[in-house]
Amino acid sequence: MELKNKTINDDSNAILEQYKLYVEMADKVSERRNNVNTFFIGLHTVLLGIVGVNGFSVQKYWYIIVILGVIMSYVWYYLLQSYKLLNAGKYEVIHEMEQFLPFNMYSYEWEKLRYGEDRAKYWPISHLEKKIPVVFGILYIIFGVYVFIGR
Repeated sequence: MELKNKTINDDSNAILEQYKLYVEMADKVSERRNNVNTFFIGLHTVLLGIVGVNGFSVQKYWYIIVILGVIMSYVWYYLLQSYKLLNAGKYEVIHEMEQFLPFNMYSYEWEKLRYGEDRAKYWPISHLEKKIPVVFGILYIIFGVYVFIGR
């Protein structure tokens, strides 16, 4: 499948408007990804806050905390990966759309940043972002092992 329809004439205004809309949609995906991060950090804070409340029996319910924490971490990681792949696809389309515009700003910027492969130039935040749910998951497992051994 090709990006540009052969049956449509080269209306530069229509191309520009579609391009602007598509860039906005890519930004919205990034915004949703940020909202997912905020949601899961809040969820983990609540779960860990419950553990810290006086009177909560960690010995009695430790397995629920571990299971919920690991599941939340996995879902968080999966959603981040999904958003990363979705945005990667959107930016590939944006790069192709730029071929029909006077300037290819995103493609040029990505080239200048060496495609995110040179940490000295640019290191995509998604590399760090995906490690946070993994760290949470590992901490829940360590917590579970610690409580289990201490029983």
